[in-house]
Amino acid sequence: MTIEEILALGDFKLIVEKLAVETVAGRTPQIYRDEYEGKRERRESSVDNRPNKSITVYSETETDKDGNPAVTGTDTVSVAKIRTNVPKKIVRTATAFLFGGEMNVAFDKVDEATAYFKTTFADKLKMSSVFNQFARTVMIETKSALVFFPKTVVVDGKTEVQVGVRVLSVANGEFYPHFDNYGDMDAFMRKYKALDETGVERDYIWIQTADKEITTVDIGGVYATTEQPNLSKKITVVYAEQNEPEWEDITTSMDALEMRLSRLVDTNDYFSEPILKSFGQSALPSKNTVGKELEFSLEVDPDTGKTYHGDAEYLVWQQSIESTKLEIDEHKNVIFSGTSTPDLSFENLKGINNISGIGMKFMFLDAFIKAAEKREIFGPAVQRSVSVVKAMISNVAQTKFANALKDNAIKVTFRSILPDDLKELVEVLVKANGDKPLNSQETITAQSPFTTDTAEEMKKLQDEAAAESGRNSLIGNTL
Repeated sequence: MTIEEILALGDFKLIVEKLAVETVAGRTPQIYRDEYEGKRERRESSVDNRPNKSITVYSETETDKDGNPAVTGTDTVSVAKIRTNVPKKIVRTATAFLFGGEMNVAFDKVDEATAYFKTTFADKLKMSSVFNQFARTVMIETKSALVFFPKTVVVDGKTEVQVGVRVLSVANGEFYPHFDNYGDMDAFMRKYKALDETGVERDYIWIQTADKEITTVDIGGVYATTEQPNLSKKITVVYAEQNEPEWEDITTSMDALEMRLSRLVDTNDYFSEPILKSFGQSALPSKNTVGKELEFSLEVDPDTGKTYHGDAEYLVWQQSIESTKLEIDEHKNVIFSGTSTPDLSFENLKGINNISGIGMKFMFLDAFIKAAEKREIFGPAVQRSVSVVKAMISNVAQTKFANALKDNAIKVTFRSILPDDLKELVEVLVKANGDKPLNSQETITAQSPFTTDTAEEMKKLQDEAAAESGRNSLIGNTL
């Protein structure tokens, strides 16, 4: 159904039912979020589903009819459940390679309107951080939305309208987009809880199209609805989604790794305390005895007349751990390579010496390939954010900039998170410039961290150069 047909149904409960449809069947954002935060219950193989052990308890004083220690009952032993931070590591790294670098906002023409846009977009809305949070939420919960809204603020005693933004996630309600037959979003619905003007928490429903905004509050089962025009003349929501959480491809290895680590902890706990094996009769010292020794009685063989005595040794766990180590390493390799996540642990980085900038980028090529793929999702989201902010400035906040912004193309890009190899870059540029200097002495002086006043520093350099020239002119002269 089209959005016009849905809104024309009249029954608001039916309208909500038609719009509250997930675009991906079987999606469970809250369960994904819980796993990201540390819960391990989503799969049967998840480590939190590891059952505790039940053991039989024997009496230390009583025996059964056969002379064996009597059974007094059973006890439950809690097993180890080791949870790694694999989901956080994967999401954190993927987000950084997308939006971790410096954000740059470029224009075809620079004027007062573009200056206002850049101040709004970069400084007031802090979209660099917003995009990080937005991408992180999508990778965790498989969907998120940016809701831009007008807000009234007081600046220097004057009231003005500015643009605000909020990142939607499972923490602040449900939200659903609606798309037309061409795949374009023609409506957006949000369900959330908020306090009304009397301080009572109510259930709210907000629906926005390009033409209007509908807000409904549930008051004791009765829907009170208000409708107003959309002043921005554009849906002020940016929506993005993906089919699965970012770590879904490696859940098998993640579960196996956490299960193996948990079993290893249990095994170490069981075998870490030494066990003494005693052969023959012996007198064991008390645990509080200082300078312990074992006493074995001397026995005489009645047949040979030779004496003999017992012995003791520690029971040591002889199992090789090489196979366990190999399994753990292979699971880690599958986790990092399967998600195109570079392993930036200290152990891996400490052996890197003076590697060039190009060489470093080749090391992280897999992560860059993944970031390029993710831009299929987030590239349009960034550009739509630009379009929404332009519309809100032009139609609501500063209408005087409407024409200037309409005819000006705005492009937002992000630099690589990897540090630049300045030495290598300068050498390449100097070579391309015919081995000639790239910058003036004044420009280089201004970049020095020891320069406090560029003009004063340049004057000192000129004075020193003049003095040096004067001294050199006397060399070789006959007086």
